[in-house]
Amino acid sequence: MEQRTEITNSSISPALPRQRIWELDFIRGLCVALMILDHLFYDLGFVFPQQWFADGGSGIIYDICYFARNFYWDWPVRHIIRVMVLAGFIGSCGISCSLSRSNLKRGLKLLAVALALSGATALMDLIMDQQSFFISFGVLHMLALSMLAYAGLSRFGPWPSLVLGAAILVASLFVGPESCSGGGFILFALGMGSEGFSADYFPLIPYLGWFLIGAVLGGWLYREKRSFFPKHGHGKALKPFMWLGRHALLLYILHQPAIYLILLLLGKIFA
Repeated sequence: MEQRTEITNSSISPALPRQRIWELDFIRGLCVALMILDHLFYDLGFVFPQQWFADGGSGIIYDICYFARNFYWDWPVRHIIRVMVLAGFIGSCGISCSLSRSNLKRGLKLLAVALALSGATALMDLIMDQQSFFISFGVLHMLALSMLAYAGLSRFGPWPSLVLGAAILVASLFVGPESCSGGGFILFALGMGSEGFSADYFPLIPYLGWFLIGAVLGGWLYREKRSFFPKHGHGKALKPFMWLGRHALLLYILHQPAIYLILLLLGKIFA
């Protein structure tokens, strides 16, 4: 009896590449844009006025610096938006990790980048003879350890991540930088000790909790690994934010040196 083999389109066509979930890129990109703006105002308010206006000053650059330091930085709206941006960025990173099968490798790579950034910022402070730029435990350190934690916990299903994430968020209501005296860097990284300095500081309490909750929600919401809004990811107004979201790591590393260089040049011209 002759055996017949049915040839289908799927057996002769190459597998289609998995499309990115555009809304996650958009959320990360919007958060990155607001982060860059926030860091720009920090530099204008607290770093460059000491160089530009040591003996007083006037003009539009002086007014912008004065606004950044005395109005923007303590503006209640800024604090509300900052919490929303952090929740959106860290939560979306957690969701993205729930879609990946290589979180251990990605976490180790990101940890290497974070340690390199610590070394680079320490060198900057050494060269400039000040403590302004050193990042001992910033967002990259926190995200790297969060990826590694999720890589281990996800082997046992979503519930360990959910329970630990919720416990960390509850703990964050009762502990803070002054919770423990001594303890060194470990308690500082956890967010329970004040013995340490980091220009960009993201302790594991509460941010690991936000990450794990996002990862669990991502596993439930994006079980099919497809966008909820596939028809809306092609708008021209969204493209810049989606690009920022796809290159969030590179932009995080480069944006502060770029801002610093641009402001240095502007200071030579206008200040």
